[in-house]
Amino acid sequence: MQLSSPTPIIELKTISKHFKVGKEKIELFKDLEFQCNENEFVVFTGPSGCGKTTILQIIAGLTRVDQGTVRVFDHNINDFNEESLALFRSSTIGLVFQLGHLIETLTVLENILLPVELAQREEKDYEKRAWDLLEEFYMAHRAHSLPRMISGGEYQRVAFIRSLILDPQILLIDEPTANQDERTKAAIFQKLAQLKGKKTILVVTHSRDIFPQADRIFIPDNFRLREKNGLS
Repeated sequence: MQLSSPTPIIELKTISKHFKVGKEKIELFKDLEFQCNENEFVVFTGPSGCGKTTILQIIAGLTRVDQGTVRVFDHNINDFNEESLALFRSSTIGLVFQLGHLIETLTVLENILLPVELAQREEKDYEKRAWDLLEEFYMAHRAHSLPRMISGGEYQRVAFIRSLILDPQILLIDEPTANQDERTKAAIFQKLAQLKGKKTILVVTHSRDIFPQADRIFIPDNFRLREKNGLS
Protein backbone atom coordinates (compact mmCIF):
# COMPACT_ATOMS: atom_id res chain seq x y z
CA MET A 1 0.00 0.00 0.00
CA GLN A 2 1.38 3.42 -0.99
CA LEU A 3 1.32 6.02 1.76
CA SER A 4 -0.03 9.44 0.81
CA SER A 5 2.16 12.50 1.25
CA PRO A 6 1.24 14.83 4.14
CA THR A 7 -0.83 17.86 3.26
CA PRO A 8 1.26 21.06 3.61
CA ILE A 9 0.18 23.30 6.48
CA ILE A 10 1.74 26.28 4.63
CA GLU A 11 1.95 26.55 0.86
CA LEU A 12 3.23 29.35 -1.36
CA LYS A 13 2.52 28.84 -5.06
CA THR A 14 4.03 30.89 -7.92
CA ILE A 15 4.56 33.90 -5.66
CA SER A 16 5.72 37.16 -7.21
CA LYS A 17 6.44 40.28 -5.18
CA HIS A 18 8.06 43.61 -5.99
CA PHE A 19 8.61 46.90 -4.18
CA LYS A 20 8.96 50.41 -5.53
CA VAL A 21 11.84 52.61 -4.47
CA GLY A 22 11.10 55.99 -5.97
CA LYS A 23 10.40 55.29 -9.62
CA GLU A 24 12.42 52.08 -9.60
CA LYS A 25 10.73 48.68 -9.41
CA ILE A 26 12.64 46.17 -7.28
CA GLU A 27 11.62 42.58 -7.96
CA LEU A 28 12.07 40.43 -4.86
CA PHE A 29 10.38 37.13 -5.78
CA LYS A 30 9.23 35.59 -9.04
CA ASP A 31 7.36 32.27 -9.25
CA LEU A 32 8.56 31.36 -5.75
CA GLU A 33 7.39 27.97 -4.44
CA PHE A 34 7.46 26.77 -0.82
CA GLN A 35 5.72 24.12 1.24
CA CYS A 36 5.93 23.36 4.94
CA ASN A 37 4.35 20.37 6.65
CA GLU A 38 2.85 20.30 10.12
CA ASN A 39 5.39 20.46 12.97
CA GLU A 40 8.37 21.14 10.69
CA PHE A 41 11.14 23.45 11.87
CA VAL A 42 12.31 25.59 8.94
CA VAL A 43 15.08 28.20 8.95
CA PHE A 44 15.51 31.03 6.44
CA THR A 45 18.98 32.55 6.29
CA GLY A 46 21.06 34.65 3.93
CA PRO A 47 22.30 38.23 3.55
CA SER A 48 20.31 41.24 4.72
CA GLY A 49 17.76 42.45 2.19
CA CYS A 50 17.32 39.14 0.39
CA GLY A 51 13.68 38.75 1.43
CA LYS A 52 13.77 36.48 4.49
CA THR A 53 11.50 38.60 6.66
CA THR A 54 9.19 39.33 3.72
CA ILE A 55 8.49 35.60 3.40
CA LEU A 56 7.25 35.49 7.01
CA GLN A 57 5.16 38.61 6.40
CA ILE A 58 3.61 37.03 3.28
CA ILE A 59 2.68 33.87 5.19
CA ALA A 60 1.11 35.96 7.95
CA GLY A 61 -0.80 38.10 5.44
CA LEU A 62 0.98 41.25 6.58
CA THR A 63 2.40 41.72 3.09
CA ARG A 64 0.19 41.02 0.09
CA VAL A 65 1.70 39.38 -2.98
CA ASP A 66 1.46 40.66 -6.54
CA GLN A 67 0.73 37.21 -7.92
CA GLY A 68 0.35 33.70 -6.59
CA THR A 69 -1.45 31.86 -3.81
CA VAL A 70 -0.73 31.81 -0.07
CA ARG A 71 -2.44 28.95 1.78
CA VAL A 72 -2.32 28.40 5.54
CA PHE A 73 -4.30 25.51 7.02
CA ASP A 74 -5.84 25.18 3.55
CA HIS A 75 -7.21 28.75 3.75
CA ASN A 76 -6.34 31.10 0.90
CA ILE A 77 -4.94 34.14 2.70
CA ASN A 78 -5.70 36.30 -0.35
CA ASP A 79 -9.43 35.71 0.16
CA PHE A 80 -9.52 37.21 3.66
CA ASN A 81 -10.45 40.83 4.29
CA GLU A 82 -8.33 42.61 6.90
CA GLU A 83 -10.73 41.94 9.79
CA SER A 84 -11.08 38.22 9.03
CA LEU A 85 -7.35 37.91 8.47
CA ALA A 86 -6.55 39.56 11.82
CA LEU A 87 -8.88 37.17 13.64
CA PHE A 88 -7.47 34.13 11.82
CA ARG A 89 -3.91 35.26 12.51
CA SER A 90 -4.48 35.98 16.20
CA SER A 91 -5.76 32.47 16.91
CA THR A 92 -3.47 30.53 14.57
CA ILE A 93 -0.09 32.24 14.19
CA GLY A 94 2.39 33.53 16.75
CA LEU A 95 4.46 36.40 15.32
CA VAL A 96 7.81 37.74 16.45
CA PHE A 97 9.31 40.49 14.30
CA GLN A 98 12.40 42.52 15.15
CA LEU A 99 10.47 45.74 15.68
CA GLY A 100 8.20 43.98 18.19
CA HIS A 101 5.22 46.25 17.53
CA LEU A 102 4.28 46.62 21.18
CA ILE A 103 1.54 49.09 22.13
CA GLU A 104 3.36 51.96 23.85
CA THR A 105 0.47 52.83 26.19
CA LEU A 106 0.12 49.27 27.52
CA THR A 107 2.35 47.62 30.11
CA VAL A 108 4.46 44.59 29.27
CA LEU A 109 1.86 42.27 30.83
CA GLU A 110 -1.00 44.00 29.01
CA ASN A 111 0.87 43.70 25.69
CA ILE A 112 1.39 39.98 26.29
CA LEU A 113 -2.32 39.48 27.03
CA LEU A 114 -3.48 41.59 24.06
CA PRO A 115 -3.81 38.59 21.67
CA VAL A 116 -6.14 36.99 24.24
CA GLU A 117 -8.46 39.99 23.99
CA LEU A 118 -8.25 40.10 20.19
CA ALA A 119 -9.13 36.40 20.01
CA GLN A 120 -12.12 37.09 22.30
CA ARG A 121 -11.00 34.69 25.01
CA GLU A 122 -11.19 35.06 28.78
CA GLU A 123 -8.12 36.90 30.03
CA LYS A 124 -8.22 35.24 33.45
CA ASP A 125 -7.60 31.86 31.77
CA TYR A 126 -4.25 33.11 30.46
CA GLU A 127 -2.87 35.27 33.28
CA LYS A 128 -0.96 32.40 34.94
CA ARG A 129 0.54 31.37 31.58
CA ALA A 130 1.65 34.98 31.02
CA TRP A 131 3.38 35.11 34.42
CA ASP A 132 5.01 31.70 33.87
CA LEU A 133 6.44 32.87 30.53
CA LEU A 134 7.63 36.14 32.06
CA GLU A 135 9.50 34.14 34.71
CA GLU A 136 10.94 31.77 32.10
CA PHE A 137 12.41 34.67 30.12
CA TYR A 138 13.56 36.73 33.13
CA MET A 139 10.98 39.47 32.57
CA ALA A 140 8.66 39.18 35.60
CA HIS A 141 10.20 42.28 37.17
CA ARG A 142 9.22 44.24 34.04
CA ALA A 143 5.57 43.12 33.93
CA HIS A 144 4.18 46.54 34.84
CA SER A 145 6.69 48.60 32.86
CA LEU A 146 5.78 50.45 29.68
CA PRO A 147 7.68 49.57 26.48
CA ARG A 148 9.64 52.84 26.57
CA MET A 149 11.05 51.80 29.95
CA ILE A 150 12.68 48.56 28.79
CA SER A 151 15.76 47.79 26.68
CA GLY A 152 15.75 46.66 23.06
CA GLY A 153 16.56 43.09 24.06
CA GLU A 154 13.79 43.07 26.66
CA TYR A 155 11.38 44.49 24.08
CA GLN A 156 12.18 41.55 21.80
CA ARG A 157 11.64 39.11 24.67
CA VAL A 158 8.19 40.53 25.31
CA ALA A 159 7.30 40.05 21.63
CA PHE A 160 8.52 36.43 21.87
CA ILE A 161 6.42 35.79 24.99
CA ARG A 162 3.38 37.41 23.38
CA SER A 163 3.70 35.06 20.40
CA LEU A 164 3.40 32.07 22.74
CA ILE A 165 0.50 33.21 24.93
CA LEU A 166 -2.29 31.59 22.87
CA ASP A 167 -0.23 28.45 22.21
CA PRO A 168 -0.57 28.84 18.39
CA GLN A 169 0.16 25.98 16.01
CA ILE A 170 2.41 28.13 13.78
CA LEU A 171 5.28 30.34 14.97
CA LEU A 172 6.90 32.88 12.63
CA ILE A 173 10.01 34.26 14.31
CA ASP A 174 12.39 36.91 12.98
CA GLU A 175 15.91 36.92 14.53
CA PRO A 176 14.90 35.55 17.96
CA THR A 177 18.35 35.93 19.53
CA ALA A 178 19.27 39.39 18.18
CA ASN A 179 20.36 41.83 20.91
CA GLN A 180 19.99 39.18 23.65
CA ASP A 181 22.40 38.32 26.45
CA GLU A 182 23.74 34.76 26.74
CA ARG A 183 21.26 33.77 29.47
CA THR A 184 18.29 34.85 27.37
CA LYS A 185 19.70 33.19 24.24
CA ALA A 186 19.95 29.95 26.20
CA ALA A 187 16.33 30.30 27.33
CA ILE A 188 15.18 30.92 23.74
CA PHE A 189 17.16 27.94 22.41
CA GLN A 190 15.66 25.77 25.15
CA LYS A 191 12.12 26.93 24.35
CA LEU A 192 12.59 26.28 20.62
CA ALA A 193 13.96 22.81 21.43
CA GLN A 194 10.89 22.12 23.59
CA LEU A 195 8.54 23.21 20.82
CA LYS A 196 10.35 21.35 18.01
CA GLY A 197 8.12 18.61 16.63
CA LYS A 198 5.10 20.01 18.44
CA LYS A 199 4.55 23.18 16.40
CA THR A 200 5.28 24.44 12.90
CA ILE A 201 8.20 26.84 13.38
CA LEU A 202 9.66 29.15 10.73
CA VAL A 203 12.68 31.18 11.86
CA VAL A 204 14.66 33.92 10.11
CA THR A 205 18.16 33.99 11.56
CA HIS A 206 21.83 34.61 10.93
CA SER A 207 22.71 32.55 14.00
CA ARG A 208 24.30 29.25 13.07
CA ASP A 209 23.53 28.03 16.60
CA ILE A 210 19.91 27.55 15.51
CA PHE A 211 20.76 25.62 12.34
CA PRO A 212 21.02 22.19 14.06
CA GLN A 213 17.39 22.55 15.19
CA ALA A 214 16.14 22.91 11.61
CA ASP A 215 14.57 20.17 9.54
CA ARG A 216 15.29 22.28 6.45
CA ILE A 217 17.22 25.49 5.74
CA PHE A 218 16.45 27.87 2.86
CA ILE A 219 18.17 30.88 1.33
CA PRO A 220 16.29 33.39 -0.87
CA ASP A 221 18.29 33.39 -4.08
CA ASN A 222 17.60 34.56 -7.65
CA PHE A 223 13.95 35.49 -6.87
CA ARG A 224 13.18 32.04 -5.37
CA LEU A 225 14.13 29.81 -2.43
CA ARG A 226 17.16 27.55 -2.56
CA GLU A 227 17.35 24.72 -0.04
CA LYS A 228 20.65 24.65 1.79
CA ASN A 229 22.50 21.36 2.22
CA GLY A 230 24.32 20.86 5.49
CA LEU A 231 24.81 23.23 8.42
CA SER A 232 27.94 25.08 7.28
